[in-house]
Amino acid sequence: MPSRLRRSGAIGATMAAFAAGGMVNAAPAAADAGTQTCQAPGVAWRVDYTVNDSAYGPVAHATGLQRRTLPGGPWTDASAQTWQLRWDNLPSQWNNPWAAFQQQQGDLAAIGGTPVATYLSPRFVAPDGACTVYLAPFANGGAGDPKIAVLGNSLTQSLNDPAYNQQHLQGYVQGNLNTAGLRAEVEGHGGRRWVAAPGTTGLDKANGHLLDEYRGLLQHDPQGYVIELGANDAGWIALAGTATDRQARLDSTIAGLRTILDELRADGKCAVFVTGPDNLADYPGVADPWHYAWAAQSINQELRSQAGASATDGLKLRDFAQLSVNHHTYSEGQDVWFESDDIHLNGTGKLVLTSEITQAATQCP
Repeated sequence: MPSRLRRSGAIGATMAAFAAGGMVNAAPAAADAGTQTCQAPGVAWRVDYTVNDSAYGPVAHATGLQRRTLPGGPWTDASAQTWQLRWDNLPSQWNNPWAAFQQQQGDLAAIGGTPVATYLSPRFVAPDGACTVYLAPFANGGAGDPKIAVLGNSLTQSLNDPAYNQQHLQGYVQGNLNTAGLRAEVEGHGGRRWVAAPGTTGLDKANGHLLDEYRGLLQHDPQGYVIELGANDAGWIALAGTATDRQARLDSTIAGLRTILDELRADGKCAVFVTGPDNLADYPGVADPWHYAWAAQSINQELRSQAGASATDGLKLRDFAQLSVNHHTYSEGQDVWFESDDIHLNGTGKLVLTSEITQAATQCP
């Protein structure tokens, strides 16, 4: 099946699209009504919507927003609460490396009238930030191909290019996975962490991590996940002013990470962790590169330990940190894979990370 991007021409904010022609998930046909949900511990959220034909292909808009308490509570109206509607960038919008997606925020009256072309993967972040409702994910590749969700920070986000994205709307990762016979949903967002910042709630919390995306995509039965996170957790730890505070932040991060990994393990899906760079690096605002390296190495060691703890669960590892350890700007006699901060990737590094993510995806049988 062709990739998401099927037609040329700009789509403005008032015609953001929900599902391209030929989408392969269970979303309804043109002019039909549909419902999608997401679920988090103790709560479920629901988006009712309709799909109509347009000059841009099928477009969808929300007609109802609901919530229920689990287990067994009734559905109640949530249309007056604040949600966040998101959709994928058009190729030209990748010229801004920090715009991972387009968005509108508000209640149903504010966002329900926005039609989104379905090939732009419209999704609704629930008001509590606990999960995201996807209307038409994995709308690329072949109809019978397994589905892989890729979640990552700015390193994954950087694997996009305005020219390449003309054919593969979600970038090099989507292109490689489609070639490998896999459908992809790629969520690469700058600044994202494994563990959300303490004290954040609601949509602010959702904007700090990717657990809401993980939970939302789980409703669409992916074959597995590839998760590239950790650098921003390490940066937050390293930003603490004293060794005592850094240790406290590390302890809370590891505790939060273990809780998340327990949830992933219980869900029973394949999840391959791609370790983040953990050598000396200049994380913004961190005075000593060793502080970042110590925190990143501690997080990666936890990921290695969790992935190696059982041969029967779905948790696995792709060790990009180890692979890249001798390819920093200060390494001698090796190709350099990093930009000057030794966290973000140059062109060579992007090719390597794309390959690692692709190989990680193939670890999910």
